Amino acid sequence: MRRTVRTACTLHCGDGCSLLAETDGQRILSIRGNPDHPATKGFLCAKTTRFGERLNDPRRITTPLIREGGGVREASWEEALGLVAKEIGRLRKTPERMLHIHYLSSFGLVHQASKLLFRTLGTSAFSGSPCLAAGKAAQAADFGAMRQPPLEKLLDAARIVNWGRNAPAASVHLTALLTEAREKGVRILSIHPGDTDYGGITDETIILRPGTDRFLAAAVAKILLGHTDTPGAGFACAANGPAFLTLLESLSLDEMLAACAVTREQAAMAADWYARKGTSTLIGRGLQRYAYGGENIGCIDGRAMLAGQLEAGVYYSRQDLQQAQWDWTKASPDYSRTFSIASIASEVENADPPVEFVWTEGMNPVTQCPDSLATRRMLLDRFTVAVEPFMTDTARCARVILPPALMFEFEDIVKNDAHRFVNHSAKVMKPCGLSLPNFEIATRLGALLDPPIVYPPSPEVVIDAALSQGKLGTSLSRLREAGFLGVDMPSDPWPNGTFAHPDGLYRFPEALHPDNPGDHKFPLRLLSLVRRDSLHSQVPEQEQENPPRVFIGPECPAAKLLTASGPGPLHPALLETRLGAMEVLVAISDRLHPEAVVYPRGDWLAHGGCINRLIRPHVTDLGGQIAYYEERARLTPKLTANSEGRVL
Repeated sequence: MRRTVRTACTLHCGDGCSLLAETDGQRILSIRGNPDHPATKGFLCAKTTRFGERLNDPRRITTPLIREGGGVREASWEEALGLVAKEIGRLRKTPERMLHIHYLSSFGLVHQASKLLFRTLGTSAFSGSPCLAAGKAAQAADFGAMRQPPLEKLLDAARIVNWGRNAPAASVHLTALLTEAREKGVRILSIHPGDTDYGGITDETIILRPGTDRFLAAAVAKILLGHTDTPGAGFACAANGPAFLTLLESLSLDEMLAACAVTREQAAMAADWYARKGTSTLIGRGLQRYAYGGENIGCIDGRAMLAGQLEAGVYYSRQDLQQAQWDWTKASPDYSRTFSIASIASEVENADPPVEFVWTEGMNPVTQCPDSLATRRMLLDRFTVAVEPFMTDTARCARVILPPALMFEFEDIVKNDAHRFVNHSAKVMKPCGLSLPNFEIATRLGALLDPPIVYPPSPEVVIDAALSQGKLGTSLSRLREAGFLGVDMPSDPWPNGTFAHPDGLYRFPEALHPDNPGDHKFPLRLLSLVRRDSLHSQVPEQEQENPPRVFIGPECPAAKLLTASGPGPLHPALLETRLGAMEVLVAISDRLHPEAVVYPRGDWLAHGGCINRLIRPHVTDLGGQIAYYEERARLTPKLTANSEGRVL
């Protein structure tokens, strides 16, 4: 019988959507946005709308697999977990020889379950982040904590500066907010290195050299200060206003504008936007992916502070509203050592004592970490367990593959990065085949160890405790009934100009580092941007292009060579970096900076893709984050290039 269940999306996405899922008990028939949810408002992104295809995909792994003799065979849960438990038992007295790689394929609470097991064992883990860490660290250094107003406050802005947030590709609900704001007469200025997705949500555009946002932000600050003899309230609320003033005075406006490839007229326009009261700032989710990613965001924060625009809002990532006690997996002795996620392959290879066992869950490290070929070798050389629903590049390295239940197949609660509500993610249908929820996988494995690691009796107990201990102060039964519950979110995160540092004062940046030297042999900046229709490496296998498609602007030096090599909209070429090379098809796209080459990320090595195989380990200035966008590249026509893919 058909029925519709109110549930929620748990995917690695900030929108935090409440959903209506229609099922016949065996398959998901349709997924819609919940019209009663104040943030979802009845519509969804393409990624979640299609999630039923992922659940029902015939390629999905639904029974445990063990790799033997160059192939894999099906196994029972008892056999597969018994094999894993035996290996853990062998290494239990030296737990640092085991590595737990767990990340956020789900924002659900009980999805974290394996962290309790491996923290209790005292294994190794990773430090840093592939995502927002540099920006979060920058805002903590600037404001003392990371906070932003509710996103709906954008509708009250006089103007909005969208500094690199590609909303149409990443957030349909933010896109809707920006569209509504424009319909109300709010004008939007977009600043970015070029992307065709901004067309419908912008009135003015500044295209700058990739990775140089801090120079434009500092230039705008210098122009603003040049319009007044006395620094304003921003300096009075800061601990280091004079130092920031000295920094700006020491910098040449022309040199800063040359660094970011922006004209004086464009910089003056940006300064004019910030000189007008009520200008809100959206900070993009890519500015932090450069070597000086933290400094990029810190300089944009400082420019908004200087202009007195904090009340209008600086939006990067929402603060933790503490609706529930999310970290329920704290355990003693906790992780014993960590390896940087930016260089995890080389650090594990050189570890002393060596790592012999790796558990991966909630992440596809081969595809998502730098130097994918080295990451693959690292996993192949160890007893690797992959909790994976598909035969990803990481699963292909595993000795044991454990199939997890997916969203809609078990109950959870989920936080988000966009609004003040906790959503209830109801179970809509039973798990496919022999798939098990992550909580049950961890619980069963813990029970097999000697001595056992004992979990709470059920996910319901964990959820109840988390809800009762947070600011919601509620229960699972109440959340089930309501579907979503929220707490108040302050409209002004910094009332009276008081910040979260112990002295209540803001901190301006005190340095502006030059960009890392380019490489004349590799003149392009390689940008691996998000896809509109697939989340991270969840690109359906049948939709992956081989060769992959990349994009450059018509003024890119490579464009003339490529178009001269043959007619047509797609041009065969070799994309090369210092790490290696791969064949691609190049499309010419308007409004891309001439030094940018854009590769939509997430495709797999197994299907001829995976951009991270060309990206060396780089780390950001703050937060230990992977600096994906620090890699330089070149494009050469395939007809004249060395197509052996040799390491340069």
